[in-house]
Amino acid sequence: MAVWFLQRMEGNVQSEVGPLRPSELLSLVRKGEIKPETKLRKDDSAWFPAGDVGGLFEAAQRRDIQYYCPACNRRIPEPPVTCPNCLRDLGRGEARQIQPEKMTNLPAIEQDSQAAAEQNSVQSWLKKKVAGRRSK
Repeated sequence: MAVWFLQRMEGNVQSEVGPLRPSELLSLVRKGEIKPETKLRKDDSAWFPAGDVGGLFEAAQRRDIQYYCPACNRRIPEPPVTCPNCLRDLGRGEARQIQPEKMTNLPAIEQDSQAAAEQNSVQSWLKKKVAGRRSK
């Protein structure tokens, strides 16, 4: 799994924060701690602006659905799943879902940068790759 690092300025001192999992990175974007100009790097790559990460800010604007076991009220992964706490088997419609409000403190995404992000995203690359194989 890829790990992420970010550069943070504290006064005149620049520090490196990480390693961060992708979910932690997304959480920092949602909190407004990562802005498009924040410098990031993935694994051992060079530093680049967070705005260059295709789909990062768009993903942060989507609601993060959280699932809870109805028997023990513990958070669980997306069903179908067995609750790790009470070992109850849960189907798709059995778990409670909580959808937080849409994030409003995120930076506005310009149409040009949004189009560029979509064009550079991994999903876009994969679609082009699959389309290329079908045309052969």
